[in-house]
Parts: sequence; C-alpha cells; structure tokens
Amino acid sequence: MLSYPPEESFEGTTPFSHPLVMSESPDSPNDTNRLIDERTGRRVQRVLRHSRRWELGRKERIRNSAGILALSLVVAPALALAPAPCGARQAATSPLLTDRPSFSASALAVALGAVQLEVGYTLTRNDVVDAHTLGEVLIRIGILPGAELRLGLNSFAWTDDPLGDASGLEDVSLGVKVELAEGGGQEFHLLRPRVALSLSTSLPTGTGGFGEKGLQPGATLAMSWELSERLGLGANANVAAASQDGDRFGQFSGAVALGVSLADRVGAYGEYFLFAPPGPGNDATGFLNGGLTFLATNDFQFDVRAGFGMHGVDGVDTDFFVGAGFATRF
Repeated sequence: MLSYPPEESFEGTTPFSHPLVMSESPDSPNDTNRLIDERTGRRVQRVLRHSRRWELGRKERIRNSAGILALSLVVAPALALAPAPCGARQAATSPLLTDRPSFSASALAVALGAVQLEVGYTLTRNDVVDAHTLGEVLIRIGILPGAELRLGLNSFAWTDDPLGDASGLEDVSLGVKVELAEGGGQEFHLLRPRVALSLSTSLPTGTGGFGEKGLQPGATLAMSWELSERLGLGANANVAAASQDGDRFGQFSGAVALGVSLADRVGAYGEYFLFAPPGPGNDATGFLNGGLTFLATNDFQFDVRAGFGMHGVDGVDTDFFVGAGFATRF
C-alpha cells in the first residue's frame, strides 16, 4: 500500500485486508504502514446483520455480503494502463508490504516466487451482539512480475447473541491482483497514481450460517500516491455482486486512507471506508478506523487496529471493532 503498502483486504470482508498507502517506495523501510484489512468490513457487516435479526426476533445468521468482495475479492473494471516496469515492483528482499490491517488493499503485488501469509483476529461489538473472527488467512503468491494469486481461507467465526450464540466457518475466497501503473514516483501527481486491479470471488464453503450458497464476485481498483518521504495517500473503489441470505444485490464500497511512517519500522494510518449499501434495502454505512504496524524484520510484521461506525443499520450502531494480526513472507 502506500508504502502500504491491505486484501484484504471486506468479506468479513474479506477486508475486509487488507493497507492503503505509505511510502510509495517499496524498497524503503518506511513501507511499514498498512491501512485496515479488507476483511474488517465483513466483520462489521456481520454484526450489523446480527443486530437486525435480533430486533426482528430472527435467529438465522447472515454471512457477510459484499464485504468479502470489496476487500478480499474485489476489483473494478480494467483500465487501459500498461503494467508497471519491473524495477518499480516489490522486491523479494525489500521490507514486507501487506494488505492488512487496513480495509483497503495496496496497489502492489508480492514479488515473483514469493509466498506471503497474513493472519489476524477481529472483535466487532455493538449494543446487541459481539462478533469474533479468528484466522482471516490470506495467502498471496507471486505468479508473474507484478501479478499475484490470492487465496483467502475459511476463518472461524462466532457470535455472542442474546438469542443464542452461533459459530461456523466463513467462505473461502479466490482472486488475483495485477499492477497496472507505476505512478508518479517520489513526486506527487494527482493524475498519476500507482494503480492495481484485483478480481476475486467467494466460494460457497462456509458453515453455521456464516457463508452464502452462491459465488460473490467483485473487483477492486487500488490507487496510491506518495506525498512525501514519510507520508502517503491511498484509495480503493470496489464493486461486487453481493448476497445476503440468498438475496442478491449490487454493492459499492470505497476507502480513503492516510499513512505515515513514525519511524523506520513503525507506521500508522487513519482511514474512512463505506458500504453502499451494506445489505438489501439498507442505507450507506461509513466507518472510521486507524492502526499501527511494527516491522520486526523485513519478512515479519505485527499490526493492531481499532475503529467505529459513524451510523448503523436499522437503528443499531456499531460501537467499535478492534483487531490484531501478523504477516510473514517465505
């Protein structure tokens, strides 16, 4: 993402991540900033849905809808942009660039031949339900210069609900990310961002009411700009053919994030993201979040994040969500 460098990343979202931007230079230690995981959005949506069920007296669980897409498996229409030169891509020996913990995904793919593992836990709470997700596993494999394969494994999810607790596995996701444009480098050019396109879909493999019965394809356009040596800006635009309890609906999600390198191996970010709509018949819902990353080595990073909903669904507010995780490269 901006140095950021997310995928994942919002399927809860996968994402929904999954790091927006940091230092646009992938070879710099300042690349430690990441913006919130694509899958965070998914967790938030799940809580909102459970709250809605509680108000309606329903016990059935709804799987995260387009969150999965917008974060861990989404992409926007392809652009007529040439792939970035190899010299601008992430090197196998450069500091780790992840798609977590932010909701937004980075505009960089992992290096050719590299295998990167990203893992985490998220707690989402409102005035009715506590929702937990453990795993949030995203495996990223460099298959070509500037291109990666993305595999999101089933996370274990459980809820603490007044109507009865529930647990199960989320859907698996599969996708690809391709770098499209290198950007303006160390000089800021609004019309010359670094650009990457992600295409993905969920697979109906969830259990316990935490999965959908059909595919949820989506696309994500990730962009980033380097504002200075330590400051970066990132943005994601996502579209998805989402599903909630079998009801299909089109969903747009987007994010804007500002990342800063506090030290050579410590980064921070602030981010706003929204879903429009979060579910069938709902109004757009937005969230604010922020987090910290610590690059222990060039191949291992820890992260923490926290955020809150700016307005809820059906009158139920999402009070906050918190999470932590790590990423490593082989």
